[in-house]
Amino acid sequence: MTKQVSPPDLRDVNVTTFDGREVKFAELCATCSTAPFLSEMRLVVVRGLLSRFERRPGSGQQGREGAGEWEGLGDYLPTVPDTTHVVFTDGRLGARNPLLRVIKQHAEVQTFPLPRGRGLSEWVRERAKGRGVEIEPRAAQSLTDAVGPQLRVLDSEIRKLAAYGRGGAISHADVQALVSNTREASIFMAVDAVIEGRPGVALRHVAKLMQAGSSAGYILAMLARQVRLLMLAKDLRMQGVPHEEMGPRLGVSGFPLRKTLEQAGTADLDRLKAMHWKLVETDLRTKSTAGHDELAVDLLIAEAAATANTRARRR
Repeated sequence: MTKQVSPPDLRDVNVTTFDGREVKFAELCATCSTAPFLSEMRLVVVRGLLSRFERRPGSGQQGREGAGEWEGLGDYLPTVPDTTHVVFTDGRLGARNPLLRVIKQHAEVQTFPLPRGRGLSEWVRERAKGRGVEIEPRAAQSLTDAVGPQLRVLDSEIRKLAAYGRGGAISHADVQALVSNTREASIFMAVDAVIEGRPGVALRHVAKLMQAGSSAGYILAMLARQVRLLMLAKDLRMQGVPHEEMGPRLGVSGFPLRKTLEQAGTADLDRLKAMHWKLVETDLRTKSTAGHDELAVDLLIAEAAATANTRARRR
């Protein structure tokens, strides 16, 4: 919609973007009510306002904060001049979001679900074609595993890979070499597989890391770090810590934060504790005996996954 604001050289003057966490109701009203400057249209974009009023899971609260000054939004929206287009953008919202209910009475609501699974890999392949380059299926899968459904990041990585390949097909080796998250992704997938009791899958991901030059000590450290983060994330959720405070509390951001919170939502705390102690035992074993570090890591994976399977059957 930004491109619809013309002339282009006055676009900066007639397009305003607000951070929904900070914007005040009076500030938004004043901007929306201002006539466009030498243009037929003014665009006002508000990002993340509605999520401020999302209901916390398991709580009886209407949202993290009361409607307060925003109670007047429903009365104001019908008075917005025809020359102003107001766009509210946000993440996933519940049907009971009080501000969403108000806005829906005066606006068109559009939902853009992110592609997942095979759909995400297909999106990567189509995007690569749009950039004038082919990407191998295995490379597309590796890229989506590493980045996840972050379309802007995926597009940026595709552009980087296309420039690196200079017109040739993007290979799995290219992704491994250039995409910074691939190593972390293998750790996440190994942790997933261990927690779910799939030792074969976990061992394959660990083998990939070792083939790429990672030492057994590095793998143990990364596994231990991720398990520790998952336990901390589960504890923060139990305390009712808001989502936006999770990153600073855990000391991670971006892709690692998103994957950690996803895993914390499904992982069982008892399984995480059992895996933590297996990691401690393996670390002591490798430090007290010479050699056979890779074998110790393989045994850790097999034992931890077996523990997960045993607990799952008991339930």
